[in-house]
Amino acid sequence: MTSAVLCLSLLTGCQLGSRTSSVPEEEGAVTAYAVDFEADGTMLDDYGYYSTELAFLEDYNSAMDSSRQIQIQYFPNIETMNRQLSTELLSGGGPDLFVFRDTTLPQFQSYATQGVFAPLDTFLEKNSYNKDWFQKVIFDYGTVDGTQRFIPLEYGIPVCITTQSLYDEFELENTATQINYQNYFGLLNTTGTLGKPINSNFNQFWFSELDSFRYRLLPAFIDKQQKEGQFTSAKFKESMEWYLQVVKAQNGRDGFSKAYGTAYASALRDGNLFFYNDPMMSDRFLSVRIDSYFGNTESKNIPLLSFPMKEYAGNDVCGFVGKMVAINDNSSRKNKAWEVIDYALSPNFQNSMANRSSPITGNPIRIEGQERNRENWLSFGSAEMKEIREDFVDQYYELLNSVTKCDCLTYNSMYVQEIFDPLYLEYESGTKTLDEFIKELQNKTGLYLKEQN
Repeated sequence: MTSAVLCLSLLTGCQLGSRTSSVPEEEGAVTAYAVDFEADGTMLDDYGYYSTELAFLEDYNSAMDSSRQIQIQYFPNIETMNRQLSTELLSGGGPDLFVFRDTTLPQFQSYATQGVFAPLDTFLEKNSYNKDWFQKVIFDYGTVDGTQRFIPLEYGIPVCITTQSLYDEFELENTATQINYQNYFGLLNTTGTLGKPINSNFNQFWFSELDSFRYRLLPAFIDKQQKEGQFTSAKFKESMEWYLQVVKAQNGRDGFSKAYGTAYASALRDGNLFFYNDPMMSDRFLSVRIDSYFGNTESKNIPLLSFPMKEYAGNDVCGFVGKMVAINDNSSRKNKAWEVIDYALSPNFQNSMANRSSPITGNPIRIEGQERNRENWLSFGSAEMKEIREDFVDQYYELLNSVTKCDCLTYNSMYVQEIFDPLYLEYESGTKTLDEFIKELQNKTGLYLKEQN
């Protein structure tokens, strides 16, 4: 059992330290924990994400005088941090402030339901916050049994971007707007091109990103109540067959990234990519990549079109949260900790595109921040490209505010990495048949779910 799972097991199997919400406010600096991924010079965590939690904490300290500094305790890795955190929480301790993602604090949902995170409703009311200021579906993700326990600071949406010419060539009018994780590859099947490269030289690829398919498909086939997988269904078998065909057509799951790096927009512009798809796209990163598309005047007659990637077998557009913040209910510095959250929710801080060095790397949760970002984006580029750019930006922001549910993109990443991927790779390589892969996946998933419980 990994340390992250162990932490969760400790919390679900033991009584947490007493909650001290009525403790008088004490002097001293607000404390917070963070993994120092920068120590090795990479700024990347184990999942390949930038350590923006630490960046956020240090950004706050740089903006405040000495009396309002956060005392940051640095850890070399996620496991060490969570091991210490779980031990301290069991004895009624821990940091005052939590700044986290699902990858750095995998047990955050248990913390929210068990009362580790302090209620924030009083702070919101006392400071005259109006929830209409924020993207409601995303904001409400931090609500547990009617109580606001944590607040997401940013989110992304899954999108598929193609060109008008490809849209017309493959007659996507009746299918593109209905893309979900069930028909993700079935769309290609309707065109008669499933499992085939766009050309025989593998210079062109169907999708820029394939890995999110696993993360979003698998939950539809896992029954957490019964603690078992449902992988013997015909739908799952068909999905795996489709997935393998596309993987092979793209010369492996990493085929595109190995060939083109991060030049997704250029590849799309040049006809080397059918769909630029991203499971958690934000306006900040999208603007950088799309700028390279619009920056080429030859592309002015090839408008871009964007479509939402909907949830499995449904019409829900899911927003995926990035950084989140919460206050420890054991803390005696809740008012000071709230000042940090108040800062993070301010319009200026939430305007991520105005400050490219901002630790807000996703779409801001505050509507005003989104509006400012949109204005900034439209101000880029040449006058002759303005109309095309505006059409695309309007499409994107319509999608951004069309979310109907919220989740964490990688919340089940531990299961994918430890259980699914090793077995799938044996199927992909031909070491196991599809039936053998499914049988073993069914058995190991059941054991995994029972072990977590």
